[in-house]
Amino acid sequence: MARAKMSLNEKVQKELPEFAGEVASLTAQELNNRLAELAKGAEQNEQAKEDDEELADTQAKASELAAPYKDAKKMIRLKSRYIIGLLKDKGTE
Repeated sequence: MARAKMSLNEKVQKELPEFAGEVASLTAQELNNRLAELAKGAEQNEQAKEDDEELADTQAKASELAAPYKDAKKMIRLKSRYIIGLLKDKGTE
């Protein structure tokens, strides 16, 4: 049975209860300042990710290792679409 999807408020309350309590009482200006801090943190995190040579090397290696599987998947999809087209042409979808 599928679980009901949690609302954003429920998710934050569950996963970040201290944060939720901390920001709930802030003024609109304080919330805007906090949002600006979060945006700056996100930018710094993204820059750190871009500067991480080990991560870039690992991603390149993973891409290289996955290439044959990706190519095989493309060919299987292409062949499948071609056969489906032939079936449509023969009127036996």
